[in-house]
Amino acid sequence: MKKKVQFLTGAVFTAMLFVAVLSCGGGAGAGWTPEYAIGDTGPGGGKIFYVSPATFGPGNAWHYLEAAPVDMVGADPSITTFKWVFDTVPEFSTSVALGSGYTNTQTILNADPGAPAALACKNYTSPAPYSKNDWFFPSKDELNLLYLQKDVIGGLMGDHSSSSQSNKNSMWYQTFPSGFQGDTLKAVACHVRPIRAF
Repeated sequence: MKKKVQFLTGAVFTAMLFVAVLSCGGGAGAGWTPEYAIGDTGPGGGKIFYVSPATFGPGNAWHYLEAAPVDMVGADPSITTFKWVFDTVPEFSTSVALGSGYTNTQTILNADPGAPAALACKNYTSPAPYSKNDWFFPSKDELNLLYLQKDVIGGLMGDHSSSSQSNKNSMWYQTFPSGFQGDTLKAVACHVRPIRAF
């Protein structure tokens, strides 16, 4: 059962994230010159959808987020949606925050090595000549950034899951193109768009 929640959109959300990054993670990027802009094709062959002068993420090592060029499909190409988990797993913690999707992905797979959505992201390698294999399952806030840049990224339609739990049995998802965010049971299969950071 899906539940309606309020969410932030547009410039307000982006501004709040930018302030949070400046105050909580990394320096102000003094002397840093960006190599990519939003909408550029990144090193993984996808579209850059977030650029921060201040570093963020694990170890404060990142300036960019890049979206994979396509949603995930299964070994059978007719499989276009993935469950968060197969079954109930031990309780563990995930974050909704910008920069947390990478750690969330590892946490999910440590608890449930066969978790379909997280595993699809981890196993993805972008086509040659890019051939990047460091993709992960976006957090709730990272998924909302995908929504804010949906026209730049392209191909985002329907319900997409995030790597963020709302509780032990449910996860956050977002609907494209409306932008609605809500939570639903982890057994519900949704589309998945991997991202990478650098």
